Amino acid sequence: MHLRLSRDAERPLQSHIDELTLRATAILFLMSMASIIWWLLIDSILETWLANLPLGAAEGTVTVYNPHGWMATRWSMIALLSLLTTLPLAAHQLLAFADEGLLPSERKWLRTVTIFGVLTGLTAAVSWWIWIYPWAIQSAGVSGGIEGIGAQYDASMLFEVAIGISWWVFLAVVSSIALAVARLMALVSTEPFDPLRVRVHGTIVFVWWLASPDVLEGIWLVLASLLLIIPEMVQLTMPVPLLSSKARAPTSVFDKQGEIRRRMFAMCGCEGACPRVNVESAPANLGWSKVDALCLDPDERDALLDAIIRHKVTDLTISGCDGTPLPFEFRQSLVSSSCQLTGLNWLDKETNLQDRESDISALLISSQD
Repeated sequence: MHLRLSRDAERPLQSHIDELTLRATAILFLMSMASIIWWLLIDSILETWLANLPLGAAEGTVTVYNPHGWMATRWSMIALLSLLTTLPLAAHQLLAFADEGLLPSERKWLRTVTIFGVLTGLTAAVSWWIWIYPWAIQSAGVSGGIEGIGAQYDASMLFEVAIGISWWVFLAVVSSIALAVARLMALVSTEPFDPLRVRVHGTIVFVWWLASPDVLEGIWLVLASLLLIIPEMVQLTMPVPLLSSKARAPTSVFDKQGEIRRRMFAMCGCEGACPRVNVESAPANLGWSKVDALCLDPDERDALLDAIIRHKVTDLTISGCDGTPLPFEFRQSLVSSSCQLTGLNWLDKETNLQDRESDISALLISSQD
């Protein structure tokens, strides 16, 4: 499907590659600077965190059994802290780069997930480090202690578990919010292999595969399965489509050839020049979208095209004209979406309210003939 949105600009492929390279270079530069700063501070940070554990280093219960593993742990922490430092810039660059090529609902979804999802995921991960993980260590020590045997903890393993679980918590929160918002905006269907659902799950599981430490290898599959199950359970509790566009979705009807048709009517005001009808007068199976000036407002065209794609509209009828005044790029996008464009031409003929209501009722009847 080849779509042309109002924000699209004709640019060569090399221009997009150069822009992506420039944005990635800025992110990598900031990450390098952050890595140097965290490298200077990492020892004091690790010592402070260990000392504040319920069974921490101050009590002599934490030991480094593997010096090489401890060095790897230090660099893992440096990389994690550097990533967190550069995350706001990375999110801004992602939104700026993808903004022009997204439909309105996709743009809203990406912004919501990037800002709200990332902030919530980071809050959950930080809570794991500061409160939940120390409480888990304390509970394990109290319930699993054997009289006369002192507990000794490997510092490298403590941090590997903390890093791995914090990644899992972050990914679980982000994926849950991503699918929940997608359901609220009617971006995902009930089909198990919906494209957006598959992309979200695939990306999350791939990142988990990259980020999970060896110490969690025995339960990796269980945690990966939970990354799929938990977001699905969360998104099933969301109402549909609370945050979707104001366009009323059509329902499927069969034409005389037995093919499924989904017809939508665009009540265009043509800047007040076109007579109107109320949505209550339209058949319930007919989709409905109200716009002010479809030919002049690019944002309205993008929103209508978004609704057509999301609701799989096969026939679009416009009130004021026959569709020819619309920009060529918009009409080509309709063709790419397998949507037929027609118009009632109310601007060019005298009609009363009864005539207009009859025209709208006939739209659905023609789909069933």
